[in-house]
Amino acid sequence: MRIAVDVLGGDNAPDEILKGVADALLSGEFAAKELLLVGPQAVIQRQLEATGVSELPPILHTEQVIEGHEKPVEGLRSNPEASIVLCVGAVREGKADGLIAFGNTGATVAAATMGLGMLPGIRRPGIAIVLHGRQGPFTVLDAGANPSPKPNHLFQYGLMGASFAQDVLGIAEPRVALLNIGGEAGKGSPVLKEAYAMLEQAPLSFTGNIEGNHLFFGEADVIVADGFAGNMVLKVVEGFAEYLTGRAMEVSQDAGQGLRDTIRQLFGAADYAEVGGASLLGVNGTVLIGHGRSQASAVLPALRAVRKDVEKGVNRHITERIAASQSDNASTSA
Repeated sequence: MRIAVDVLGGDNAPDEILKGVADALLSGEFAAKELLLVGPQAVIQRQLEATGVSELPPILHTEQVIEGHEKPVEGLRSNPEASIVLCVGAVREGKADGLIAFGNTGATVAAATMGLGMLPGIRRPGIAIVLHGRQGPFTVLDAGANPSPKPNHLFQYGLMGASFAQDVLGIAEPRVALLNIGGEAGKGSPVLKEAYAMLEQAPLSFTGNIEGNHLFFGEADVIVADGFAGNMVLKVVEGFAEYLTGRAMEVSQDAGQGLRDTIRQLFGAADYAEVGGASLLGVNGTVLIGHGRSQASAVLPALRAVRKDVEKGVNRHITERIAASQSDNASTSA
């Protein structure tokens, strides 16, 4: 297995990304041949050698990067040799089995969608984040790839999320719920109402609507959301965890440290440094999107996540689940 690493993406690239790569190599968890580093060759060689890495991974040289402020499609057009473009190309050409990127999220989604295409039957990609609730981890899908989905997109997010939760989170029968403004079936926009009806008929353990104040109480393992609402959930959880941590340290350095550790444990899966990033589901390849502010500590968890995703066969199981749902629909129509 080989994983492509976008060395240039992110607020702290390339220094922090390369520190994280060095940690992964020096720890022995990953061998040099299991990575493909995409970025400026001289910088990569110099920094890795300075950390004591003796065997360097293969390097795909480029100095182009799509900055965080750039519009995704425009950035892709003006930077055809951008690091994320080359990472996607490596996966498409079979030179890598998956990729991690900490740069412009929109550019990563666009590059992966256009460069890899979609899995058979999938119409739109979705970003799956993992959070921790009362009964353990759960996933929210979509967290920003598709702000204005159609009902069928939300239906497919339910199927993709169930496969992800089963393979990655180890949940045998994932319970799927639809994020809405009320628990009743008739609540929400026409899009949500139609998505509810579709999910209700799907070969899933669909539990109905779920409101935002119930997300963390273990009522569902997969929360289906449009990209706007899902991204808001992610940002609120991240921001609230940071706020509590900061306030704890302001109140008392000693007491604050203990409280900070507790907060980090409770919100650990929302801490991008702990989980590495979020999986982009639906594209024909394994793509993990890290937080733009990620530092070295996020790299190894990101690499682990991609390896697990590939080894568990998440994309294969998504394709099988989609095909089964289409077969069921055809039988029902007949």
